[in-house]
Parts: sequence; C-alpha cells; structure tokens
Amino acid sequence: MFEVVTYAYNGASAAVYRGLKIERETPKTLRDPGTFLSGAVAGGLGRVVALPFDQGGPKGIVQTVGRRALQFGFLMMFYCPIAHKLLPALEEDPLSKMLTTFMVGAFAGLNMRLVSNPISRVMDESRRIGKSPMDVARIMKNKTILQFWYTTPNLIANAIYFGTLFTVFEGLRRFTERNLAPIVQNESAKDTVMMRYDNESQLVGPSPRHRGPSVVDHNWNWKNYTTTIALNFTIGGAAATVASTVCYPLSAHQYMQTVIHDSAVCRGLMPMLVKEVPMVAFMFGTFSAAQPLLAPRHGVRCGFGY
Repeated sequence: MFEVVTYAYNGASAAVYRGLKIERETPKTLRDPGTFLSGAVAGGLGRVVALPFDQGGPKGIVQTVGRRALQFGFLMMFYCPIAHKLLPALEEDPLSKMLTTFMVGAFAGLNMRLVSNPISRVMDESRRIGKSPMDVARIMKNKTILQFWYTTPNLIANAIYFGTLFTVFEGLRRFTERNLAPIVQNESAKDTVMMRYDNESQLVGPSPRHRGPSVVDHNWNWKNYTTTIALNFTIGGAAATVASTVCYPLSAHQYMQTVIHDSAVCRGLMPMLVKEVPMVAFMFGTFSAAQPLLAPRHGVRCGFGY
C-alpha cells in the first residue's frame, strides 16, 4: 500500500512539474510568428480540402476556414517550440517521453482554445449583427466576460484529443524516421576531419556534439524536404484516425452538452472520420511544407519533438 501511495505521489508530482514547465515556456512561443503563419496556412487549406467531405454542408465558408486557420496556427505555435525543446532530452526514457508528448499536446490544445475562441466568437458575431469587432467585444464584455467563450467546446475533451493526436503522430513519425525513411545527412567539410596515423588517412565522422536535433538544422535538402512532407501527410492522417476514434465517446458526449450541435462529431463516428482524417492529413503535410520556409530555424523536422 505504501508503494502504491509513493508511486501515485511521485507521478502526480512529476505531472505537476511538467505542467508548470510547459506553461512557463508557453509565453515564449509568442516570439515564433513563423510557426503561427505556417500553421494558419495549413489550417485554412486543410479546412478547404475537407469542405466536400463535410456532411453538414458548406455553411459560412469564410468563417469556417478562417476559424480553422486561426486555431491550427495557435496550436502549432504553442506545440512545436516547446516540443522541440523538451522532448529530445527524453530520448532514453520512452514512457516519460510519451507522457510528456501527451502533456505538451494537451496544453497546446487547451491554450489554443482559450486564445482563439474569443477571437472567433467576436468575428462571427460581428458578421452576424453587422457591427465592428470592437463594438461586438464591448457588448460582450458588458454582459459577462464568459460571453467570449460561449461556444467553446469542452476544454478537457479537446485537451485529451490533441494530446492523443500529437502523441500518436510523434511516435509514428519517430518510428518511420528510424526504420523506414531516415534523414539524409549532408556532408560538411567542417564536420569531417582527416587524421593521419602511421602514414594512413583515416576519415572521422561528425563529432558527438552534433547528435540529436541540432544536426537536423544543417541537413536541409530537397530529398529530406519532400520526404518529410509526404510522411507527415500520411502519418497525420493515421494519427487523426486513432485520436478521433479513441476520443470519440468523450468528445461526442461533451459536444452534445454545448450549443454546438452541427459539428461533425455529433453526426457519428464515420462522418467525423470522413471529414477529420483528410483535413488533419493535409494540415500536417502543408505545415511541413511551409514551416522550413517561414521558420527555417526549426530544421528539417519542422519543429516536431524528437
């Protein structure tokens, strides 16, 4: 019994520590506008691709696409810089790595909803009643501050979904990189040292300081670029399938308790998958294409964690 209590206490302490660390890093992500722009472009195009598969019909296309662009932009901005910083250090501890990935994804989804929903709510109301966004924001504030999050889906259900999505995505991406499509490393003269021993030349490879994610920053080439786009497109669709299926019972129940009754999740699992899988796959693929151009410092892995 004592061991159970000890394990529970240590687990809770570790979770709280990780959560506080993630939240401390979150404000720093605001200095990464390139990742936000890459995510916004990917989110908007992904939603456009999913429109033919949305059985709810093309209602409010501009609002729908704009809302998704904003959401995915904030989601990737809150996720990639933190994952890129925290996850590589956990390479030797798979369980801790998986749990941390889930927490980073969950906090990214939570923060995304808290930030993006007030903006979307104001813009939607502005179009509906024909007043300026500032006037609408003033009206909502005078009623109650909670008006800004009136149509927000259940935050816990969303956090669990995005945590699961990124955990599956990162796991599949890392497995694929290790076993099927490894990153092709560029040869650099400064990383190659010619040593002479007993009148023989010996080639020495990259020094240990370049192990891990740092080496990826020097390995941009067209093969890595196109391979990353194709793989992240495929893996993104697979991750969306798993996350949507696993989280469907909780998500559907929670959505039905809100004012959002025309969401795909409320029409059944298959209609949701038909819409969600191609949309998320296209989002991850497009993000992988835009990120090296708009935020090249994240390297060929596009800022994903490990």
